[in-house]
Amino acid sequence: MALRKDTSMMLGRIQRFLPTALCVFLAAAGALAGQQTAVENPYTSAKDIAAGEQTFRSYCTICHGRTGEGAKGPDLTLGIFRNATSDAAMFSVIRYGIPGTDMPRHYMSDAGIWQVAAYVRSLSARGSTAEVAGDPVAGARIFHEQENCSQCHAVDGRGGRRAPNLTEVGWRRSPDYLRASLVDPNADVPPKWWSLRLIDSDGATVTGWRLNEDTYSVRLLDANDNLRAFEKRDLRELERIETSPMMSYEDMLSEQELDDLVAYLYSLRSNGR
Repeated sequence: MALRKDTSMMLGRIQRFLPTALCVFLAAAGALAGQQTAVENPYTSAKDIAAGEQTFRSYCTICHGRTGEGAKGPDLTLGIFRNATSDAAMFSVIRYGIPGTDMPRHYMSDAGIWQVAAYVRSLSARGSTAEVAGDPVAGARIFHEQENCSQCHAVDGRGGRRAPNLTEVGWRRSPDYLRASLVDPNADVPPKWWSLRLIDSDGATVTGWRLNEDTYSVRLLDANDNLRAFEKRDLRELERIETSPMMSYEDMLSEQELDDLVAYLYSLRSNGR
């Protein structure tokens, strides 16, 4: 009886204590979250921005252009930072990169990262999208009807999966980069989009989109959208194709049609931006 009474008293104390403890915990968590989101860049002087520019030109121009106007990566002069809406978030993006994109992590001092962030913020003077010469409505017709680009490329969940998804390509790529990709598709083909041609143990030739490859095996998606896996030791031949299957449109479309197609692709950005 005494043990049962003691247990009952202990449970009563715990029940009375829990609401207070929970309130204290939530208050502390809220304060910590507030501190994290309220972090501001401590390196924003003219000297810091100049140092950030030098670092930017050493590491970032290959994707974002020499002055941040965009190329393979987003245009940083527009003031649209989808993954870096705060100073703390921009620090995190530069430090750790963005998974699933071409944005890598960077190994530099905290001060160096803050300085790059300050320089990037200083670029966003225009706050609007770049000017393009073409007509996006005419470009949409070229893309979806005339050239049937959606056979390989998806836009807003519709289309193929054998080529990059273009749903937000206008945010990720500059107009100049888009035009260059149409004229010379082999200029920049990431390993993710390489193809394979192989001859299996039965002598059959198989080609397809390279999904995975390691020392011992390969996986690809064949022409009929079938997932195929092979052990390398069982193959007679294996060829990695590092060029794009897309043809050049330099001689297939007029200058106006190229302008229209670029205008449509550049219009593909979330929230109409």
